Amino acid sequence: MPTKNLPDQALAGSGIIRPNMGAKTKEDWIGNQLKQVYDEALSEDVPDDMLELLSALDDADQSDGNSGGEAQG
Repeated sequence: MPTKNLPDQALAGSGIIRPNMGAKTKEDWIGNQLKQVYDEALSEDVPDDMLELLSALDDADQSDGNSGGEAQG
């Protein structure tokens, strides 16, 4: 027979997070979780293929004579 989880309990590895961990309101908890995800994304390295693409785009801009700050029209 499957076990039922109470809403404030989490199983290890289930991906369920307890919303009452250090937050006074649901909005505070959501904000804290979003900040944590954002901070983790900022700390990740940029993949090599993305760096190569950005470098190729910079090279293409320089060969076109566009300094990046000028609008073409």
